[in-house]
Amino acid sequence: MFGREKKKSAAPQPSGPVVTVGARLRDLCGTDEEMYTALARVLLLDPKKIVSPMETVLSNAQDHEIKGNRLRAEVGYRVAGSMSLWKGDAEGVRRYFAKASIFAGEARPEYQSLTRKSDEAVAIARKYYEVPEAATPAPQTP
Repeated sequence: MFGREKKKSAAPQPSGPVVTVGARLRDLCGTDEEMYTALARVLLLDPKKIVSPMETVLSNAQDHEIKGNRLRAEVGYRVAGSMSLWKGDAEGVRRYFAKASIFAGEARPEYQSLTRKSDEAVAIARKYYEVPEAATPAPQTP
């Protein structure tokens, strides 16, 4: 190697226990590996950053379906299904992941899992999206 080796700076160590997103989801899913895998692939990391309303997402998915663009239709219905998970809409989860599954076929088994277990998936998603106690700011005293 030429020159001097760069010094690596040590990453700051967290002061308390760290719970990763994956570990939290795994805890919520328990021993249901199929549910864990499905939700890990479709849950929105930061749903508040979604700027398109559900109606626009669905309209675009339907337009792509009509035009024969199977990939974009699948992605549109997948996004609608993920948004439904976030909103707690089990019927939307069932409907939109079933549509996405039509276009994806066997390539995306998570769609079929979520279609079959939409009520359970919504219950887990609700807990997943809850703000943990430690993340809420402490009330300020005057």
